[in-house]
Amino acid sequence: MNQPCSCTIIGGGLIATAGALTMERQGIAVTVVTRAPPPIGGDSIVWSYGDVSSNAARAAVEGTDCVVYAAGSLGPATTLATVHGAITEEILPVVQIAERAARAGTKTFVFISSGGTVYGPAAPIPTTEDASTAPINIYGSVKVLTEMALLEVGRKYGITVVILRISNPYGPGQSGTRRLGFIAAAIKASLTRQPIVIWGDGSATRDFVFIDDVGAALAAAACYRGSSAVLNIGSGQEMSLIDVCNIVSSTGSAPLEIRFDMGRAFDVPRSCLNIDRAAAVLGWQPEISIEEGIARTMSKFL
Repeated sequence: MNQPCSCTIIGGGLIATAGALTMERQGIAVTVVTRAPPPIGGDSIVWSYGDVSSNAARAAVEGTDCVVYAAGSLGPATTLATVHGAITEEILPVVQIAERAARAGTKTFVFISSGGTVYGPAAPIPTTEDASTAPINIYGSVKVLTEMALLEVGRKYGITVVILRISNPYGPGQSGTRRLGFIAAAIKASLTRQPIVIWGDGSATRDFVFIDDVGAALAAAACYRGSSAVLNIGSGQEMSLIDVCNIVSSTGSAPLEIRFDMGRAFDVPRSCLNIDRAAAVLGWQPEISIEEGIARTMSKFL
């Protein structure tokens, strides 16, 4: 693995910011192209306003060693008017910026995919990267199609493409709305003495990974110069939503009230990733337990 001189990150959300701050600490020159305001910290990071189709993004991928794509407007609950719109708005711009970066000499292109949605409900647990992809919502389908297209870009132009299938990231920086993460929503509900709503009976499981560990995975992928790879990024631990609520209750100052609602068709019943390949390829492993991660996240809400 070679330390890159520079990296451009497209996107300014939780994952992109964590990656940028980790890379900065490692001495990597980082440019972030985003429509979100920059966070506190990251004084040496160059923040540029724009999206993947902007002049700022096109300029930022010129002459950089690595490009990380961590943007996107879809989520598992998203409904779209047409599949054509999803392909046009979510896939084509990523492929176009990847080809532009490859022609400009970029060595590694990293794409943030979804370990929680691409495999589908029948995947064996824990799920390896060799399991069949069978998404049950448009978000997972778009991720799989983008992965395939980017791997073709890698083959055509001879650059390294790294697909990071991230499970369920959480941590400081999430607002506590259900659209942006269950753990943050449970913490916010606990601190405001409001009930948390669980769709289903609470037995659904997820693989929750702390955002600092995700940032470390992005930095490791940016440094990678080997063969293209698809890698799971998670904690490797299966945790039910009820178990998460119990940890939040024990960490906070009051029990968390839980209300149950009907399950949703686009949610997989179980999710847990095998992360051995990321350890072998990138030398990456998660370091933060869910108990510590919840405590850290809760402290930022106080």
